[in-house]
Amino acid sequence: MAFSLLRKIFPKMFNCMISIKNLTHSIEKPILEHLNLELKKGEIQGIVGVSGAGKSTLLNLIAGFLDVQDGEILFEGKKIVGPSYKLVPGYEDIQLVNQNFALDLYHTVRENIRLKAEHLTAKDREELTEELLDLLELKPLENRKAHVISGGEKQRLSLARALAKEPKVLLLDEPFSHLDVHLRSKLMNYLMKLREVRKTSILMVTHNGMEAMAMCDTIHFLHQGKFVRTASPQDFYYHPRNKFEASFFGEINQITLNNKRILFRPNEYQLIGNQSSRVEVEFERAVFQGSYYANYFKVTQRTKVVLYSKTPLENLTEFYLN
Repeated sequence: MAFSLLRKIFPKMFNCMISIKNLTHSIEKPILEHLNLELKKGEIQGIVGVSGAGKSTLLNLIAGFLDVQDGEILFEGKKIVGPSYKLVPGYEDIQLVNQNFALDLYHTVRENIRLKAEHLTAKDREELTEELLDLLELKPLENRKAHVISGGEKQRLSLARALAKEPKVLLLDEPFSHLDVHLRSKLMNYLMKLREVRKTSILMVTHNGMEAMAMCDTIHFLHQGKFVRTASPQDFYYHPRNKFEASFFGEINQITLNNKRILFRPNEYQLIGNQSSRVEVEFERAVFQGSYYANYFKVTQRTKVVLYSKTPLENLTEFYLN
């Protein structure tokens, strides 16, 4: 039987894998302020925010590559310490995949993966290496040195190396930024299965809220160094607090109706309804998006909206809000 990353394992049971308590971090000025988070076994959580919001810094603190200044981070109930207190920074059971890649540049792709699976027997190590080469579509590159492959290929290899360690916690920093649609979907499905079978805990950071919604149980919105909101993907999508937040999670419309400013998603409308929720529109264009059409309308000279539908809405002159 072939080795499989998705085989069941039975480690010691710690319900809370990562606990962040009142974490503050500064470099000349505050980057992170009074953060609190608990990542349980088998959970996938996401942190969404603009570039430069401190997302990558937070992952490096959790992984043990930066020293905690104020507050604390616990892994399975024990305090995580950084490079000032640990001769070799980092933790075997916490694997970070980021844009630095951290590859052995003059080893081949295959060697890069195999070296990270040294905890296994020789037979299992080779079978796991094969599985990861196939999963991340690196088989054609297996004999190339890491320093000659592309940025997207390095990202895939970095993730393969992290998975080869069979970590309890996987930290992902913009994990799908260099991947095409096919491979992104394949990898998302695999990570979801990994959490289901292996109970791997995953924390991913991204500026793409759509990716976070596709994978995460809970999302934290990081703005100016603080978690300004923690909620489910559904709440972030259907109940945004403002247009700035809403824009991270897909297209959003904003209109003024009955002297009230209203936010709504392109699928939140009806063709019949109460006069109090009626909106007059002028059709501009319909754009085919595969499973739906994005229909663009003018409401006023300065206000435009987009509505999703199965067929073009070129004859639509009014709609009603839900």
